[in-house]
Amino acid sequence: MDKTGLRMETRRRRMMGCRPERHQPRKERWRMKKIGFIGLGNMGLPMAANLVKAGFEVYGLNRSKGAEEKFAQAGGRIGLTRAQLAAEMDMVITCLPMPADVEEVYLSEDGLIPNGRPGLLLADCSTVGPELSRRLYEAAAARGIAFLDAPVSGGTVGAAEGTLSIMVGGDRGAFDRAMPAFEAMGNMIRHVGPSGSGSAVKLINQLMVGIHTQAVSEALALGRRAGIDEALLVDILMASFASSRILGRHYEGFIAKDSYEPGFAIRLLGKDLELAAEMAEQCGVRLKAGARVRGLLRRAIASGYGDRDMAAMFRFQTEEDAREREAGPIRHYAVFLPMKDAEKSERWRPEHLRFLDEQRAAGRLFANGRFTDGAGGLVIYRARSYEEVESWVKQDPYVVHGARGYEIHEWDVVPAEG
Repeated sequence: MDKTGLRMETRRRRMMGCRPERHQPRKERWRMKKIGFIGLGNMGLPMAANLVKAGFEVYGLNRSKGAEEKFAQAGGRIGLTRAQLAAEMDMVITCLPMPADVEEVYLSEDGLIPNGRPGLLLADCSTVGPELSRRLYEAAAARGIAFLDAPVSGGTVGAAEGTLSIMVGGDRGAFDRAMPAFEAMGNMIRHVGPSGSGSAVKLINQLMVGIHTQAVSEALALGRRAGIDEALLVDILMASFASSRILGRHYEGFIAKDSYEPGFAIRLLGKDLELAAEMAEQCGVRLKAGARVRGLLRRAIASGYGDRDMAAMFRFQTEEDAREREAGPIRHYAVFLPMKDAEKSERWRPEHLRFLDEQRAAGRLFANGRFTDGAGGLVIYRARSYEEVESWVKQDPYVVHGARGYEIHEWDVVPAEG
């Protein structure tokens, strides 16, 4: 077929709704054969298995060797170290729970970047902050290695079915090279910008997931207390503007069964919202609803819910409500911490702030801050009695070490209108 005929055929196929071959000619698209996959958890294992199904030679590596055995049963290969994967694979994909894990896998002495050969393609599907993604990109580029931040969304169901959304930051050429692997794992694959952009989009997604999760928890707790048929309520909400994928997931998969084995654990959602808060602070954006949800997630984790699925925020909501109804109303107490010793205050400030973080995570802290004139500071607690607040104040490192005195006053909060 000559060039004119080829153009006419391409135009005809587009008019019929047919898509041309994406991004690269076939010989280039299938040049990549060997893929390493590090992190065979709830998400990583089915993602790696889908790469095997797509015809790639996949080598899995995981901290828990039981997961490696499951991967081998699914047709994957095991037995290589991180350094060997970096030296021998065409591409290495990581899917890890925490930013510290990502740093260790990529940057340690036996990590992927120090041991990677020029031309290696790396893709991190973990949820981390944009700054870490950019740092890994720069470290990889210095060694002639391509790096993509490629976090995923869609949960364990999407991972198993190969229907994940994949949001990718990095160089377009590296993205094109990675497309065959991404297409084996997802069906909504987008290059969203330079390095760090994929991580930023994922954190925005997680911010909304956290807020939607709390909305579901409060709405269903209210419906249950009001005596509404819960299944009927959810049917109505799912057919109304209140509908969301989070509502459907949480209710059908967990709340209706009263079972909360983690598909995505509360502690991981909490980590993601902390990262979203850091990104928002750097961007100069105030996350008002996000801050409240972040505090609730901290409280849930501190109360032992961290390893349950995020849908268990509903259980946390209903159990907290029941405790508060039984114990009586919450009051606010303003605690003035007048300056006694400026040198001791400076010395014990880090421990004081850690103490306040613990109170915040436990749901006791309403607000806190220092007076800019050096007179001391103010901490506002939520509690049921003066005695309860005083018992906390006496544990504050400022008070324990004589840096500050204290005065406690019950505070009748009158919110401003409008």
